Amino acid sequence: MRRFGTSLAIIMNGAAAPAKAASAQSAQGIWTRKAPMPTPRGETAAAALGGQVSVQSSLPRSGLLMRCLAGLACLLAIAAGSAARAQSGPEAIYGVTSLDVAPDAVAKGIAALKQYRDAARKQAGNLGVDLLQEADWPNRFAIYETWKDQAAYDSNEKAAPTAELRDQLKPIAGAPYDRRDYHVISVAPAQPATASGAVAMQLHLDVFPPGLAPALAAVRAVAAAARKGEGNLRYDVVQSVKAPLSHMTLYAAWQSRKAFDDYEKSAYGRHFRDAIGPLLGSPYDDRLYAMIN
Repeated sequence: MRRFGTSLAIIMNGAAAPAKAASAQSAQGIWTRKAPMPTPRGETAAAALGGQVSVQSSLPRSGLLMRCLAGLACLLAIAAGSAARAQSGPEAIYGVTSLDVAPDAVAKGIAALKQYRDAARKQAGNLGVDLLQEADWPNRFAIYETWKDQAAYDSNEKAAPTAELRDQLKPIAGAPYDRRDYHVISVAPAQPATASGAVAMQLHLDVFPPGLAPALAAVRAVAAAARKGEGNLRYDVVQSVKAPLSHMTLYAAWQSRKAFDDYEKSAYGRHFRDAIGPLLGSPYDDRLYAMIN
């Protein structure tokens, strides 16, 4: 079966988005981060955090204690913000897995995938795990994962949940298990879907090595343009960590199928396909998926 190409995924009940505090925009894999806003003098940390807790800045008998608590709250807020920003950046690693199970083993396959997803999300450095099921071929699945860095990804590869998933898939597999890790080329903050009917696209590009430079230029350009399009929620471009480096994956989402269709018909979308077509070493293949909750 074909493993590479463009894949459309219907997002049911929305898609998880990276932390908003992780401000990242890149045309060349360069991330920018906003520094935390300082707390105005005389204002309590609780007020600076949205006024959810009312703490007076000066109390006759416990002023020192209140100031200590306010200072602690401020430090915790700064630490939380720093952690959120650290969750996604140029060191992030993206795992993409394609797998099939036997037609009569779909329920077992979904159960194994859910067990892995729930366990992986608890692993240190995990930033998200999405499970996809092909709409017209329900025994075909894909996993899209984000990890803080290579160390976190490698640690998960050796973790018990990963070994358990592979063991559970072996007796019901319908095709070889294919898993690849990628690093950032261009990734920006994702926006959450605000209504049902959102769609996501996964496009794997396998280009001939001499065409790598123009291919990178093309994917960066289409990502930058697509993010400005109506209804776009995300557009990630990642490149294979291991050889061959001519493998890339594009993962994007739109608020609706119409928004995706508009992207397909856009001038920049057509220009991208015209530019990338002669460089491809594998077919351009569209697939539709449902998100597994």
